[in-house]
Amino acid sequence: MRELTETVPVQAPEGFTLAFAWTYFQERAVHDKDSDVHLLLPLDAIASGLALREPVTVEVRYIESEGVPQALGLSWSPSGNALPSFAGTLRPIAAGEGRCRLTLSGSYNAPGGLAGAAFDAFVGHRIAKATITALLKQLGAAAEADYRTRSPAWSN
Repeated sequence: MRELTETVPVQAPEGFTLAFAWTYFQERAVHDKDSDVHLLLPLDAIASGLALREPVTVEVRYIESEGVPQALGLSWSPSGNALPSFAGTLRPIAAGEGRCRLTLSGSYNAPGGLAGAAFDAFVGHRIAKATITALLKQLGAAAEADYRTRSPAWSN
């Protein structure tokens, strides 16, 4: 099992960002006929500018503390055999007035047995980190855009 944690800044409050993330994943589960989310796999570790989009089936649940949602339990399994399954926690953390840091921490097992573990040791882990960062940036940008449309007082 490999652990990883990635964080991106988001120009939206943590409560809004958490609710947005929930909706983001739920809408894909309901409206997409295959309920897959397509992850961007930046493959710069292999060749500059190379990237793939791979479908994964996502499961999401609220993690509560004293009856209040604090984070999302997020896991996915690949539609094929090339990607690892992942299980982790998506958590927005307050970072000042109207801002947060969106953090995804979790673990995965590299697919492919010994060959997969060797690949993961050399480049796979960098690809996994870049994939998580790309997902967080996509989610953060979408949350910011939605927050701007809902909050007329929003300013940079």
